[in-house]
Amino acid sequence: MKKVIVILICILMILSSALMAMGEETSEPTSTAESETYYDFLQLNAPSAILIDAKSGMTLYEKNAYEAMEPASITKILTAYLACENLDLDTMVTCSESAIYGFDRASSHIFLDVGEEISVRDLLHATLLQSANDASCVLAEAVSGSISEFVNLMNQTITDWGIVNSHFTNPHGLHEEGHYVNAQDMAMITRQCLKNETFKEIFGTATYAASPTNKQPDTRYFANGNQMLIEGEHYYENAAGGKIGYTEAAGYTMVTYAKNGNMELIAVVLKEDAAEQRYSDTLKLFNYGFDNYKTVVLGQDKIGTKVVDINSNGKLWATVTFSVDVNFNVLLPADTNEELLTTEIMVRDEEDPSTIQADVILKLNDEIIGSVPMNKEVKEYDISFEATTMPTILNGLNWFSVGVLVMFILGHLVFAIKKDAQK
Repeated sequence: MKKVIVILICILMILSSALMAMGEETSEPTSTAESETYYDFLQLNAPSAILIDAKSGMTLYEKNAYEAMEPASITKILTAYLACENLDLDTMVTCSESAIYGFDRASSHIFLDVGEEISVRDLLHATLLQSANDASCVLAEAVSGSISEFVNLMNQTITDWGIVNSHFTNPHGLHEEGHYVNAQDMAMITRQCLKNETFKEIFGTATYAASPTNKQPDTRYFANGNQMLIEGEHYYENAAGGKIGYTEAAGYTMVTYAKNGNMELIAVVLKEDAAEQRYSDTLKLFNYGFDNYKTVVLGQDKIGTKVVDINSNGKLWATVTFSVDVNFNVLLPADTNEELLTTEIMVRDEEDPSTIQADVILKLNDEIIGSVPMNKEVKEYDISFEATTMPTILNGLNWFSVGVLVMFILGHLVFAIKKDAQK
């Protein structure tokens, strides 16, 4: 009996040792080097970031780029763009009380006064360089008549661009419920804004002197808050435009546009813990992009167009045409054999003309290496009852009326003939 007990104890000890060994093996962290390398091989401090090709929109690097976060003052990129699109630079605007006091005055502003008359040009530079919340509100009212209507314009504009995962509630970026972007959307918004040459010029301005006004006899001097454009510690020779932002809720945010030769890149970093980190992270992004990619030009004829018909209840609702620019620039790894590059068009969200999008899928040796959004042109048709069914009914009634009239005339002729015959 004692031998049996000893044997059982030995077996239990062996099993226990084996289980402990298994536990030690499984308790060790599994290697995530590959996934970490894929998602954040640059080891950025920013919890969310993206680097895109400004010409095509192609993503070169992203880290949590689809996670919604607060943008802070990089919101003003869209605000300034809409002002450039809708206002003349030399137009003089009178500052209203609602614009001057419609935000937290403890935040960034240039001390505009109620009744002050100032040019759109000066307001734009104050908005983008000095990040003036009062200037952004004055511009918003100048464009749309009220802040609320301007916010509607902001959201409608990005929706028209196919950007559906971001939402704005004010023109300045101060914390407010429902005001959010993601890094990918912010990069694409900036890419669209850069198509306006006036915006592009002001976005890249380092310093500016605003003219005196009826309420301010002294010249106001502005310097771009993005220090990559200013001579100093963080100056970057390729920087061609930029905007910074900060609130306690958003952290430190920054959008920067850079050019090197025929390459143009946009970098976005969100929710940085410190101001210094947004510069070091952005520099890493640009160094990676410019060092590892080259521009390849694809003609429109090689990619072609895509026409999609969208139906609703059996009726043609809209025809959507997707295309790319004539000079379609694609960034590829520097050592790429260009002959192995192929493209195909992929359509998504095609149930509704407001959400449908198409991308050029880039393949290298039959492996997907990226995607580029296509330009979209929508032609919608009226599929209401009045526009579709009613015309058919009216047309039928018209033919019925004609038929009745013909029968009446024929009947009258027959009656007249018979009457003549009786004579």
